[in-house]
Amino acid sequence: MRRFVQLALEDLPLQVLPCATLLQARQVLTRTEVQLVLTDLSLSDGSGLDLLDWLQARQFAVAPRVLVLSGGVDAALQSRLRERGVWQILHKPASVGSLIACVSDALDGLAAKAPAAVMPQSDPVAEFFVGNRQFYDTYRVACMAQFPKDLLDGDRAAGDGDAQSLRRVAHNLKSILILLGHTQVSYEARSAEQAAAQGEWPSALEHWQRLRAQVQALLATERGPPVD
Repeated sequence: MRRFVQLALEDLPLQVLPCATLLQARQVLTRTEVQLVLTDLSLSDGSGLDLLDWLQARQFAVAPRVLVLSGGVDAALQSRLRERGVWQILHKPASVGSLIACVSDALDGLAAKAPAAVMPQSDPVAEFFVGNRQFYDTYRVACMAQFPKDLLDGDRAAGDGDAQSLRRVAHNLKSILILLGHTQVSYEARSAEQAAAQGEWPSALEHWQRLRAQVQALLATERGPPVD
């Protein structure tokens, strides 16, 4: 299962820290700040419930979200998990698509609590434009002029329930945002693209709305026209 999770999540912008036992998990969580804990309930040296109790007793600057991946979770156990602060429960066997969507939603929900980043998070001039600032600025202006049309195309696809068109819009935005240096916003575009491609329509719409808001924030920094 650990290998399945690693392979399923390898294309997402995150690092997986696999632990085989409760002891290993406690050691990792003691020395490493994480955003999401994904655990089974049946572990070799105890129950995942013990880990949940341990997490609740600790003082975190920012408490991680907890995702339980387990089979045989009945209503009574589900209630106990919720009482221990579990954010979401996935029933085994879970599909790759449902796992990716759930992890993406968890991390996106945490990111949504912070202000949208509108400044480049990398140096795109050096990385993609061989140090040519004028070339980058010209490209950026052209992209900002194109963004309102992209948002309209995405809104139209979302309104029509057209997953293929929404996937295409998100894919194009992902590539452009990477070239502009807005890597964090590009992750949202990638999440929208993946959800649309996998037929996870509710998740695709949620990612699209967040992506739309972040692109609008980029437009606002350019003092371009508002996009309704």
